[in-house]
Amino acid sequence: MIQNKKPKSEGRKDTHEKKTVKTELKISERTSLFNPALIPEDAKKIIHEFEEVVSSTHPLNSKQRALLSEQIRQLSHNLTDERGSRRVGYMNQTTALSAYVHYFLWWNLVRLVRLFSNMSAEFFNLDDGSFCVDLGCGPLTVVTALFLARPELRDKKLTWYCIDISQQASAFGEDIFLSVCARLKAGQWKIIRVKGEAGTKIKEKADLVTSANIFNEMNDKPGVPPDFLAKNYTEKIYSYIDPKNPKAKIITIEPGDPKSARLVSLMRDSYIRKGYVPAAPCCHCENCPMNGQNAKKGGKWCNFAFSTEDVPSALKRLSEKADLPKDRAVLCFVAVEKKETAAKETKETETSEEKFSFRITSDPLKLPGHRTGYYACSKEGLLLVVTDKKIFSGECFTLASKPKKMLTDQKSGALMFSLV
Repeated sequence: MIQNKKPKSEGRKDTHEKKTVKTELKISERTSLFNPALIPEDAKKIIHEFEEVVSSTHPLNSKQRALLSEQIRQLSHNLTDERGSRRVGYMNQTTALSAYVHYFLWWNLVRLVRLFSNMSAEFFNLDDGSFCVDLGCGPLTVVTALFLARPELRDKKLTWYCIDISQQASAFGEDIFLSVCARLKAGQWKIIRVKGEAGTKIKEKADLVTSANIFNEMNDKPGVPPDFLAKNYTEKIYSYIDPKNPKAKIITIEPGDPKSARLVSLMRDSYIRKGYVPAAPCCHCENCPMNGQNAKKGGKWCNFAFSTEDVPSALKRLSEKADLPKDRAVLCFVAVEKKETAAKETKETETSEEKFSFRITSDPLKLPGHRTGYYACSKEGLLLVVTDKKIFSGECFTLASKPKKMLTDQKSGALMFSLV
């Protein structure tokens, strides 16, 4: 999901405790979800030339190009405020698919390539002969993004089952994917397009199951509790995995809105109950302190954002022409992996001196006393980190030890400390 412009600093009109505990906290590790420097240079080139990539497989004539911005704007309404009246098979419509590929696919590659490039290489450590499933694949967005982001996988012999109700969209996407492979002079991946919904049976069991922006589109049934939906969706995912496979991994990505974040948080709970542990973005297996449950009443929801100032100029111009200017890309997600020894390792960690990790989950907050804070997630729950350091949404900090004393922010209930 790409959000429209909003202030980069968020003020808070409250009179919460102005004191914080100031201690020297040694940062032993600092990582990001969105560091552009980790994107492969050839992937950056493809993203900047993506308009040419699409044109090489599905060029537009002058009339189609003239109508493109209006079609993009209409599809944006269909995907957001008019989603209740949107046809389930909207990607089978030629104009909608064209608008999606020329605009939304491009934006999704911008955010997914950056995310996948920054995730742990260990999470994507797939062997030759591995089987992967992408649910609601559309025009092969996830497959293409992963191919661009992880060069070490490009010549692995992977088989991808790409499942979607729109054969037209997946065929369109396969053409684009093969064009990207040709430009990079790489690629051993086998694409098997499957027409069907999530849960459609396939011949093999998967080592990796991916999905992006599928469950929020299914999450429109009035009166159905979100926990029921989350259980239903995760059961569909489990059907593709051998429960005895110790290497099984899942990544679920959705837009960064409260409703989607609530669903992802509930799916995370289901994964943990099934013996999976979060690989990202969570730095713990405890209850999610930003689960979106009371978002309408001020509750926090887990989402991450990065600036789009370095996206291709052609994509920016297309956004502006469609009256959809963007300065932030936003998403929520959870990546989990099977870990048979999770319970044992957790017990061992609890009995030893441990490091303290937290993930930044907000833009800068203007606090009383000319201070700046950031909300963060940790195993201790919600944090409010007060600091003069320039830090960004999605960054994970690991300290040599947990702050010995933390106050409580009166507004949010977050534990509060200063990072100096």
